[in-house]
Amino acid sequence: MVPIVIAMFLQAQDPKPEPPPIHVEFKDGLHFRTDDGKFEAHVGGRLLAHYRMDFGLPESPRRSSDSFFLRQARLEMSGTFFKDFEFKVQTDFPTGSSSTATGTLQDAFLGWKHFPEASILIGQFKEPFSQEETTSTRFIDFVERSVLNRLAPARDIGLMLHGRFFDGLFAYEAGVFNGQGRAVADANDEKDVAVRLRVSPFARTEMEPLKGLRLGFAGTWGIQDGASIDGLDFTSTELVVKFLDATAGSIDGLRSRYGLELSWIYGPVSLRAEWARRTDEVDLGPLEDERIPIDAWYVAATWLVTGEKKPLEGRLVPDRPLDFDGGGFGAVELAFRVAQFRVDDALFDMGAAAVAGNAGDVLTVTFGANWYLTRNFRISPNLVYEKYGDDVDFGGGRLEDRAWGFVTRFQIDF
Repeated sequence: MVPIVIAMFLQAQDPKPEPPPIHVEFKDGLHFRTDDGKFEAHVGGRLLAHYRMDFGLPESPRRSSDSFFLRQARLEMSGTFFKDFEFKVQTDFPTGSSSTATGTLQDAFLGWKHFPEASILIGQFKEPFSQEETTSTRFIDFVERSVLNRLAPARDIGLMLHGRFFDGLFAYEAGVFNGQGRAVADANDEKDVAVRLRVSPFARTEMEPLKGLRLGFAGTWGIQDGASIDGLDFTSTELVVKFLDATAGSIDGLRSRYGLELSWIYGPVSLRAEWARRTDEVDLGPLEDERIPIDAWYVAATWLVTGEKKPLEGRLVPDRPLDFDGGGFGAVELAFRVAQFRVDDALFDMGAAAVAGNAGDVLTVTFGANWYLTRNFRISPNLVYEKYGDDVDFGGGRLEDRAWGFVTRFQIDF
């Protein structure tokens, strides 16, 4: 009994400190935070419901049917612990643009961010290539990304060092990745390397019209070991037309990507542009290491008619959210984009793809509008024109060199 009494006495004299209280609030998701700031967590999600239709294309395996579909249905949890460590887990349950429902792990990573100049991420996340790709789908200016996105590597599993200097004047990202894409084990011992450098040259000046200018360069390098020639099949991102179907050979050797990017925001207007080149080495019979360059670019402009300040790759908050009683209408934005994608003729010359029925390039023009009813709800209709460099064979004797269509999004996110 004596040891027990002594232990109870010591416990009474030196009680354990109370854990810090946890504050909970709902704003763009559910947030948890301790008073000391050491622990924070966010539980959020999004639902992007789309409808896509084209005007007059025939039923064909080379196009997707006019359809309603869930582009994204995601849940996520992210946060920090002990201030310096971060994590994120995100899952997706879409119906996809042309497939049945499936569950997919999107982001899953841990990070250390004690030094803003040198932070670390490890896990599954997006490679640092293409400003359009690395901008969340919630915040892109159109229903779908441009056709340049077909050259971007997107999510992969790897390790990345990243940081910012001089209050964001200069930023860098450098990573090593498996090179196989999302949720896929590596197929060889080689790893892909990705690097991106960004500079905002006028961010710290008093030149207001130029403060929102950002320039960037990115590159990736990796080895493909006898990968399927399907990697050179290409489908438009908006009307989902397969304009190029490669059928012979394999991708074997160095795959490189280079990209340039520009963003400029001033008040309610924005201008964004990118150029990218991917080069693959293709083997077909006696032809080995044939280099196939693919180029793409886009230029896009937006204007917030209701006068809000355009955010850079983030959430737009309407000055007057939709309120039937109070007279608020939300924010309205107009958007325009032109993009082009071109595969080098060497792909056809070597016989990896048939000349007849395929197009080696496509030009797309998109007219869009965004209605931000509230900070968390958005409706976006887009009118799309696609012009193919040659006739695309849709079967049944139907050859088409152009298409018009309509895509729209209803989005809620938190």
